[in-house]
Parts: sequence; C-alpha cells; structure tokens
Amino acid sequence: MKKILFTIGILVFLLPFHTFGQNGRTETDISQLNWKLLPDTEAKWLDDTLYTPPVNLEKLSTNYPTGGWDELKKQKAISVTLPATVEQYFWGTNGNSFGVSGNYVGVSWFYTDLDIPASMQGKRVTLQFQAVRFRAEIYVNRKLAGYDLVNSTPFETDISRYVNYGSSNEIAIRITDPNGNFDWRDSQTFMWGKYRTNPTHGFGGITGKVKLVSTDQVYTSDIYIKNKPVVNEVDAVITLNNTTTANAKGSLSLVVKEIKSGGKQVYQKTFPNISLKPGEQTRTHTIKINNALLWDTDNPNLYTIEARWQSDSATDLASRRFGFRWFEIKDIRGDKQFYLNNKRIVAITSISWGFWPVNGIAPSDELARKQVEDAKRLGMNMLNFHRTIGNENVLDYADEFGLLYYEEPGGNQFPANQFNPADEKGKLQADFYFAARNEKLFRMIRRDRSHPSLVIYNMHNERGAQPQQQDSAQMLAAHQLDETRIITYNSSNGDIRQGPDTRFKLHLLPYDHTFRDYGWFDQHHAGGPGTYHDNLYKKPTEYAKYFDHKDEIIYYGEEGAIGTPPRLQLIREDILKRGKNIGWETDAYLKWYDAYNDFIHTKGFTKAFPNVDSLTKAMGNVAYYYQGRVIENVHISNLIDGYAINGWESMKLENHSGIVDNYRNLKGDPDLIARYNQPLYVSVKLNRKVMATGDTSTADFFIVNRKELKGKFLLKIKAVDQNGNTLISKTEIVSVTGGTTYGELLLKSIAIPATSEGYTTVSAALYKNDQLLASGADKLYAVAFNMKDLPGKGMIADTSGILANYFRSINLQTAEYKTGRPEGKYLIIGAFQPQQTGNPLVTDILEWVNEGNTLIVVSNTEAWAAHLAKKEVIDYRGSQTMGTTWYGGNFFSKQHELFEGLPQAQVFNWEYQCFATYNKSRVGLRILNGDPVVAAVSDHKPEVYSALSIIPHGRGKIIISTLDIFSCLKDVKVNRLPEGDGENASMSTFNNAQTNKANVVGQQLLINMIRLAGK
Repeated sequence: MKKILFTIGILVFLLPFHTFGQNGRTETDISQLNWKLLPDTEAKWLDDTLYTPPVNLEKLSTNYPTGGWDELKKQKAISVTLPATVEQYFWGTNGNSFGVSGNYVGVSWFYTDLDIPASMQGKRVTLQFQAVRFRAEIYVNRKLAGYDLVNSTPFETDISRYVNYGSSNEIAIRITDPNGNFDWRDSQTFMWGKYRTNPTHGFGGITGKVKLVSTDQVYTSDIYIKNKPVVNEVDAVITLNNTTTANAKGSLSLVVKEIKSGGKQVYQKTFPNISLKPGEQTRTHTIKINNALLWDTDNPNLYTIEARWQSDSATDLASRRFGFRWFEIKDIRGDKQFYLNNKRIVAITSISWGFWPVNGIAPSDELARKQVEDAKRLGMNMLNFHRTIGNENVLDYADEFGLLYYEEPGGNQFPANQFNPADEKGKLQADFYFAARNEKLFRMIRRDRSHPSLVIYNMHNERGAQPQQQDSAQMLAAHQLDETRIITYNSSNGDIRQGPDTRFKLHLLPYDHTFRDYGWFDQHHAGGPGTYHDNLYKKPTEYAKYFDHKDEIIYYGEEGAIGTPPRLQLIREDILKRGKNIGWETDAYLKWYDAYNDFIHTKGFTKAFPNVDSLTKAMGNVAYYYQGRVIENVHISNLIDGYAINGWESMKLENHSGIVDNYRNLKGDPDLIARYNQPLYVSVKLNRKVMATGDTSTADFFIVNRKELKGKFLLKIKAVDQNGNTLISKTEIVSVTGGTTYGELLLKSIAIPATSEGYTTVSAALYKNDQLLASGADKLYAVAFNMKDLPGKGMIADTSGILANYFRSINLQTAEYKTGRPEGKYLIIGAFQPQQTGNPLVTDILEWVNEGNTLIVVSNTEAWAAHLAKKEVIDYRGSQTMGTTWYGGNFFSKQHELFEGLPQAQVFNWEYQCFATYNKSRVGLRILNGDPVVAAVSDHKPEVYSALSIIPHGRGKIIISTLDIFSCLKDVKVNRLPEGDGENASMSTFNNAQTNKANVVGQQLLINMIRLAGK
C-alpha cells in the first residue's frame, strides 16, 4: 500500500482571516455542537512514541478508547461546547482540589456527531483547530485522520477520505495532557516518557474553536499583510494551493475595502492568466492607498483585503483584516525612541500570563474584549502576552480598539545540559524538543503577523544563558517569516552591561537581518515595595525609574509587583450565575470570599467596608496608586521608552500582582492609573508626602506633554489644607519645549509647609491667555503629634533600648520593667521574653492587668501571643507571615480611637508606608477573641488575621500588635525636649529628632495606645 504523508498546515480563522460560503468555499463553526467530554483514566500514554510535523499517519498506532468505541458512548460523559478543558469540569475528581493537586493528567475524549452534506463530496474537506493542548489525535468514523502535538497553535487536518457524505459522521478527538504548569514559570521543561517537552500551562483539552471547511481543489490558504515604512503602503502576500496533479489556470483579484466607511472599496486589481503548478505557491503584490486612514492607538482604522481565485473548475474567496501602520525605532539627537506612524510613543504595558477563568487557558470573546477594554480604561497603550502564546480573539479586539501587543511564544527555552545530542537518546530528545519548539514559534508568527496591533516579538523571558546556535537560527528564521517587526532575544532581569551585551540585548530590527547586541536595554525590577513611599521621588534627578541613558531603547519589562486580592464579590456573582461546580478555581474563590465576608460582618468592619467588594477594591487601589505614580515618573523622565506593570491578571495560586483579576475585573479605581497616562497634564511631585505638622515638603513641577504644546506659559501653583485654607499661591512663567520632549521640568524646589494636620493638596495649572491647558495635583498628610492626656506613669520592657531611646527623645518618662509586678497604668513590651511566675494561669503581669491596667505588646509579638494563649487569655491559633511582591498582603483598619489624628477606616496605603511596605516585618495573628482594630490578609489564603487587637482581661486590657512599630522608632535621634509632659513640646524640636518623617504615623499610633491605657 502506498504511504501517504499528511503535513499539518496552518490556517488562521475568525475575524482577521475571513472565508465565505460562496461558490467553492463553505465554512461551519462546529464549536457549539453538543460535544461530549469523557476522561479515559485507564488509557496508556506515558511511553508513547511522539511525532512532530510533518506526520506520516501510517507510522502511528491507533489508540482506541479503553473498552472500545462502543463503550465510549455508553459512559456518562459531560456535555460541553468548545473551547473546553478537562480541568474545567473534572478538577479535584481525584479527591483533592487544593492548590494544584486536583490537576487531571492523561487521556480524555471529546466527541460529537457531525452531518456533512453530499455537496462537499469531491471537495477538500478539513477540520481546522484554533488550538488544543497537549496532543490531539483526530478520529473520523473511528479512523485516525490527524495528529498534532504543537500545542496551543492552529492546525488543520484533511478528513476528505474518511467522511460519509450526505450523512452523520462520528468525530472523536483524543487529547493527551502529560504535564504543565499552573503559575508563570516557563523555564522548567517537562518529561513525557523519554521526551523533553516545552513547558506550557497545565490544562488539557480543545482550547480553541473548531471549524469544518470545504474548498475546491485550488484555494487560498493564507493572506499575509506586510506593513512598510511608507506607511500608506503594504505588501499583500497571497498563498495559493493547487491540490490537483495538473497546472491550474485562472485569475486572482484583490480588493481592499475601508471598514470605517461601511466597506467602501478603495483598491481593486485583477491578475489574469495565472498558471499554478501543483502544490503551494506564494505571490506578493504591493498595494498603495493615497490618503489611507492610518491605524494607531487613538484611531484604530481597519481595512479588509479580499483575494478571489477564479477558474473554470475552482472558485475561492478569502479575506483578511489589516491596518496601515508602521512601528519602528528612531534615533532623535542621540536618543533612541519608539515611533508609531512617525510619531513618538512611550509604551505603557503590563505582562499577562495567559490564565483565564473557568477553563483556565482560553478566553471567551466577551472576556477577550474585556481584556482590551480594561487596558484602554487605564489609559495604557499596550499589553504583553508574557511567557505564553497569545490568543487570537484578544488580538482581534486589540486591532479593533487600538491597543498595541508584545508577544512571547512561552516555553521557548534552550534546555542546556539536559540532554546530550552526542548519544542516541540525547539526539532523540534534542531533535524532538527543537522541532516542537521551533514549529510552535513559527505557527504563532504565521497566525499573528498581519495584526496591526502586534508590534514586538520576544523569544525568551529572563533567560540567563548566552544565545546558542539553535537560538540564533530560530530567531533569524522567525524574522524571515515576519521581517516587519522588532524581534528581541531576551527580556531580562540580570546584570545588564552598559555596553554591548549579546545575552540581554540581542535584537533584530524591521527589514534588517543583522543581529545587534546594543541598542535595546530591557531590565526588570519585578518585585514591588508594597505601597507608594516617599523614597520613590526625592528630586528631579533622583527618583524611581530615573535613568540618564539615551542611546538605547530603555524598556522596563517587569515592574513593581504589589499583590492584592481579586474582586471576590464580583467573581462570586459570576460563579453563581454559571454554576458552582464549573471551573477549575471556583471552589477556591468561593472559600476566599466567604472568609472575607464573615470577618467584616462579625468583627465590626462594615462601617468602613460595607461589603467584600468595597474592601478588595480599596486594596486594589494601593497597587493602582503606586503604579500610577511610577508611570508618572516614567513620563517625566523623557528617556524611558517602555514600562511593563508586573502584572496584568492575577492567578489563583501565586501572582496576585495583576491589576485585573482572572475574570478581568479592574481591581481598583481606573482613574488612579489613567490620570497619569493622560497625554497632557502637570505632574506635581512631592519629595515627602507624610510628616508631622510644622515640617516642610518640597514640590517640583513637570509637564507631561504628548500634545506638542510649546512656548511660554503661566504656571499657577497653590497649596490648600483640608479646611480650605490657602497656604501658598504663586504664579511663574515657564517654558515648554514640546515636540518629542514628552516630559520636562517646569519649576523646582518650592517649599510646602505642613501647617495643619490632615491632607494638604498641592495643585498646579498651566495657562495661556487665561485659557487652562493642563493641570495636576498631589497630596501630603501631616500628623499633629499629640501627647495630651497620657497616663502619668508607665513602664517599658525592652532589652534593645529602642523604646527607652525613643521615649527620651520625646521626653516621656517611663520606668524599666525587669520582673515582678509592673507599676503604673501601662507596660509596653518590646524586645522582651515572657516570664512564667506562680500559678500557670496567672502571672504578676496578668494579675496587674486584671486590676484595670494595660499591657501593650509591640514587639516579640508571636512569643507573647503564644504565652498569653497558654494562660487562656488569648484564643491564639498561630501566625501567618504576610506575602510580599507578587504574593501580596494588606492591612486594613476600622474606625477606632486608637487612630485619633491618623487616617481611619481604610486599607493601609501611602499614608501608612511606615507599616505597609514590603521591607517591614509583616505578620498576622489568628486571634479568635477580642476586638481586632487592624486586620491583615495574605496572598490567596481564605483567612483574615489580626494585626492589632484589644483583648479585655478582667478590668484591664491587652493591646497586641504585629505592626512594625519598632522600625518607626529605630532611627530617632535622642534630642532632649523641654521638661514637662510633652503636651507643649516644640514641634520643630520633635521634627529635628526624626530621620524618616513618615514614621511619625507609627509613633503617633504608639502614643495613642498609651493614651488608651489611661481610659
């Protein structure tokens, strides 16, 4: 029998590449048929021989369902529509849904019945898959018709010879899911038997739509639109396939229509008398449209090109959507900058790991649109497909709404030292690994290269190794498939050299096949600080993201992860509409919501946070404010070309730094970021935002100017306290350069006095001839340090000396406690170990508290909590170290007299930088009794902890806090204040004793604890 070689081809479908049911071509989306899904838990797969394209089907063994085909139909299967994954319906069916334990690994079957009309007989009939994961074996009427394991990419299989025309056909897809990850890591390869596979997300299923397509024997398989530096000109690359054994003669017509005008034809040309030899042929035609409407992020103008093949025996019509645009790097007076359509652009983006709700890996069209709309609402102009291949429908909406995209294939690693190509086993692994790796990248490029939104390809993320020969060859081959875009080798977090650096800077420019190792500087600062704090802006030449380096593109590829919870209430509402048992992360989200909801309602937090959504959104605002202010720093620098927020969507298990949750709900108030992405505003930068009254901040004023404002203007500045009193009002003449100077200092070093407690707003407005052109503002918070009404006598137990030093600096008289019964109204515990005396349930300290006194624990808190738990005073169940960077954790407080003179009933944001930043000690306690005043949450734990609680004990009370008050006291200089009780102490003297002005918040909280001890 003659062997038949089946080559898996590529076909893009959906919006960008239309096909029409006209004459030779018909197309049916079969994704919404009644598909059945059944895991085949007994199937053998681990030791399979694996094949990369092209695949000779006759070499493959046929894998039947366990028990046979008839048994498959007898089993109780789940009805699904596509895309769908096994994890979507069967997560945790092994009895453990926690974390990643509920993952399904192995074989599953997706099957349906499909009517294929008799009119398709004699045509070329294919099943076209957007994506599957991991391996798909396609059976038509129980015969193996196709095979593919280049997961998450489009492919097609010709089923013409297996079809029963004019009747029903049994379609069965055998999916094998051997491994995978459920977080962001794409650097660890996985083994499938004796093969090493590229890492991808660990969801198994048909992860895209499926179409049944029939064509005549001559048809168009691809239309590729190549943008060019002449922005109103493109090259249309048309790929025609002649599947007959003879030359095909006919004509090819190209028509271009303008979508904005409702389909007005703007170009038409016919190429007659074309002779096509058997096989695939490519033809390139230049199309120029005078006065073409350009595609950009503000005006995403789109066109369609239709390619019609016409001959006596075959007709085919195919279409692709595209835009006229050109993205490049220019050197402007020694400064390399991004340009879109000859206008400078600074890329503000975020990294998206490719996780989605319910099925885990594939967005619905609704969610794809929401993703793009979210970014636009935040004022961003780009998003990144990060460590994973992108989604077609997301790019479709990016084209429509005007959002740039940056794409990585994901898992494109070089597994150095993991196999030895010199031996037979190593060669097998290497050949398989690199064939699959390369094919995935090339399919991605063929699929996506006509999207006007896509502007940059990146091969690897945070790869530490030098590029190998296979890497350079792969990168060059990718550039030959699409030479219109920038391709970079690596997005980096290493020690990047100032000069040439192949490991971190290797890149290719559009229409240039020369490797460059200088000109692209991409460095990551992935971890975030927890909240915005004063050190992020000090002066015009010293602030976060300031980098005086012109002659390379400066792109910060992962920046400032601050973890916050998802919008749990909105997610819960979505889940209840859909059904509680659908979705791989559903159970985790419901438990997470319940924990927050129970806490705020049972612990008295509903006045501050009426529902869970008000709480989670306030937490999201912490990250939003930080990112907005750092994006502002990027804009005022005028040298930074790109900034990527770390990150976009939050994951179930780890990356909670996403500024949207997995359901693409914005986590906070979008204006907190969008206001700093405006094309024109005055940036007001304060070098200190938190201080005591009587102190002074310094304000600098910049213009962010993408509106080409230039010339002389009036800058009016004003400082107004929260009572409406004007502290400063002045007007200055300033100069604005304009052009490509997008960020510029207008006025510096204006002293802003903090004369009254609370918020002071510093505003600026730019005028020309009494016309307001731009404005902006910033706020500071001042604490009126209050030592009134303190009890007359108290003690401290602290071997570190920090408490004694601080109290001397503010002239508060305290005695040292060492052992026995305390004296006075309060005892403050610092670095001091609990002591056991007398009755196991009574100590001298507790007997003293019983009588109406107050124990205040501000350090060594966990040891004291455990000690007090043994005394049956505190119902303490352990502690939780709060997450940092992308894991995240937040504090929030309710209204309480402990916060007199401080911001109340809020999530700790920049006002509480003395506690909330990630470099502080951050711990929560599981205390089930008492009154929590400050609560804490950590990463995805379905719990709420106490960070500050008051526990009644007899007639007295215990105040126990994990807030890092000690860090607020350590840098205080001893500067003896006038004798007295501190009420009339000079505030200027107090301020001179401080080195970190923001720590006054923590110091005031400590004083408030002492004051409460006297009540």
